[in-house]
Amino acid sequence: MLSRTFPRLAPPPEANARFAVVVVALWFWILGWGVAALSGPGGNGWWLCLAAGPIAWVALLIGWRLRWRLAAQWLLLAALSVVCLLAWQGAFFGTSTVLVLAVLVVFAGWSMGIAEAALVAVFVVLLGGGLAYQGRAHWEQVLIAGYVMLFLLWVTFRMLHSYSAQMLQLRHSLDELGRHKQQLGVLFQAVEQSQDSVLIVDLQDRLVYANQAFEEHSGLQRSAIVGQTSLAQAGLGPQERMQVQDAVQRGQVWQGVVNSRRQDGVQVTESVRIAPVTDPDGDLSHLLEIRQDISELLEAERRIRHLQHVDAVTQLPNRKALLLRLDMLLQQQQPASRSDGTPQECHALLLLEIDRFQKFIDARGSQWSDALLQAFVARLQSLLPPSARLARTSASQFAVILERVGKTRQGARMHSYAVAEELQQGLGSIVCLQEVPETVLLSCSAGFSVFPFVEPVLQADAGEHVLRRASLALSQARHQGGGQVHAYSEALAAIAQRRIELEKGLHVALQEGQLQLFVQPQVDMMGRVVSVEALVRWQHPVNGMVDPAEFIPVAEDTGLVVPLGDWMLEQTCQLLNDPRVQQGGYRVSVNVSALQFQQAGFVRKLQELIQRTGVDASRLTLEVTESLLLQEVEQAIQKMVSLRALGVHFALDDFGTGYSSLAYLMRLPIQEIKLDQTFIHDLTPQSHGAVLVEALLMVAKGRALRVVAEGVEHKAQAQLLQAWEPGILCQGYLFSRPLPASEWLQAPDLSGPQALRTW
Repeated sequence: MLSRTFPRLAPPPEANARFAVVVVALWFWILGWGVAALSGPGGNGWWLCLAAGPIAWVALLIGWRLRWRLAAQWLLLAALSVVCLLAWQGAFFGTSTVLVLAVLVVFAGWSMGIAEAALVAVFVVLLGGGLAYQGRAHWEQVLIAGYVMLFLLWVTFRMLHSYSAQMLQLRHSLDELGRHKQQLGVLFQAVEQSQDSVLIVDLQDRLVYANQAFEEHSGLQRSAIVGQTSLAQAGLGPQERMQVQDAVQRGQVWQGVVNSRRQDGVQVTESVRIAPVTDPDGDLSHLLEIRQDISELLEAERRIRHLQHVDAVTQLPNRKALLLRLDMLLQQQQPASRSDGTPQECHALLLLEIDRFQKFIDARGSQWSDALLQAFVARLQSLLPPSARLARTSASQFAVILERVGKTRQGARMHSYAVAEELQQGLGSIVCLQEVPETVLLSCSAGFSVFPFVEPVLQADAGEHVLRRASLALSQARHQGGGQVHAYSEALAAIAQRRIELEKGLHVALQEGQLQLFVQPQVDMMGRVVSVEALVRWQHPVNGMVDPAEFIPVAEDTGLVVPLGDWMLEQTCQLLNDPRVQQGGYRVSVNVSALQFQQAGFVRKLQELIQRTGVDASRLTLEVTESLLLQEVEQAIQKMVSLRALGVHFALDDFGTGYSSLAYLMRLPIQEIKLDQTFIHDLTPQSHGAVLVEALLMVAKGRALRVVAEGVEHKAQAQLLQAWEPGILCQGYLFSRPLPASEWLQAPDLSGPQALRTW
């Protein structure tokens, strides 16, 4: 009931109890001694009044030594006891007693709480009721005392409630102030530790605050510059200052890049942001200026742009810069009003590539090769005309832009060709300055294209197109053996397009079974078919039969020769498994490309094929060329020995055309040589090649090797060869053209004339 009548409030703080105890103790002591003095000595009341002094001092001692709230409890109980005894003895009641008790009610509320004050008030009412019942007081006095107690209790409650609310609000304000102070401290530390300069200026351009970064960047002491003017907005011109003023007046942030000078005279570039700061009323009061030194950033960006357009080794413009220059020249070019539509001035792009440059890297390393490139560039720059522009487009490839080389395409081509030849002659020997000076002999392939030139499929010329055309010409020069100069022509573009179409079509041919197995018989001196060479033919569904001389080089360049070779080995083994081929003991030879043979799993793959098909490996001959042995000779010989253990025979194709065939002949585990058709084409007893062929036949006889002569087209050639070597086998159009394997197998006699096709 009491808690519902008087809502529970938080206990008063210790400071309230201390203040109340000191005031009431002194009041109670003075009151007690005053009453004792007025009542005179003698009687119990006089002694009780004198007891107020010790009670008050004991309360002060308890509060000082222990707790002030405990002192308040002691003082309240002691005072109530003294007042009750005095009232009961009739020493006094009425107004004086009510006043004393009223003070104690208020004291209890302020020092201990409203609940304790309510208990004191109830106690007072009960005391008055007891005195009235004993006839020591009037009931009217009791009612007045109760009314006074309730009124004081209500007033005390309201005051305590208001006081608690104010204290709570004050505590909340202090907490909020503490949080704001903490946030300001964190913000201050962040601003102080910021790498950017932070300035705050007032509307009179006086500096109010500057952080540590500004002091470090400017070289000025903050204590000396705060309050000064003209320190903010440094580096801004009059127009920029007007822009700043206009922006901040609209409540916007101004941002820009300015150049300023530090105290030590160093010029720096800074990114500046100036923002308005408003007061609580929304009026502009200060300006916040943030400066970031971006000098290093701009220098890094400049270096990055430089590296994007410059080669790191030679410091020449790279491919990207070359294309930009070509596009600029094409944009500047104005066509002349001539009937043939040719431009007034023609330019040329010349590509130079160091032949066999990878061999230098493999032999001497990249550092030495870089030094060679630098020496090459120095020589090239000394040979070029002053107007030429040089760039590096790849590891060993360089581009030269020759501007205004002629008013006609033909004149420009002739001039460019002359420049290319002069460069090739001047670049023959280079002195490399890495470690010990060394003279290096070089050869270069060159290809060039004259531009502007709008190709039929294009609407306008572009740098990429110019570079592509020059690359086609360079590729043609490389295919001619290196050290050559070749100009771009429309025929080269057609050839390149044809190669792309062949590459795509060959992928489809391998997947869709467009390839066919052909054979060309090899006959002895009696005209009997002894063996055949397996050949591949491509029957295109639209274009018909594709010439092997056209698609085989594409297969070798693109790596498709490996799956093509696997297909040929599979078809060859199936041919060897034919009952008539087995019964006749015919040998089948098939070409193996160097790329296919160099595959890591070639031996294992062929072993699995022989085991799966069950063919007699001794009737399978693999034809290899000398190019197979130019690299990794020992590894190639090891593979050949492994396959010889299975019974597979080897034939050295195009024998006699390589510079080291005779040297390899003594080491290779081969059983057959094939004379290249270049020796047979003009073979007569009196020809120069006759002596060489006869010598090669003697070498083969000494090694007990079979000999197959390719390209035999005339009877006299066959008779001459058989006269020199009766056991020789002849292969050529004289006896049979290549024919489908299925057609050969349908002949009544595989070794007879019916098995040949000479038409």
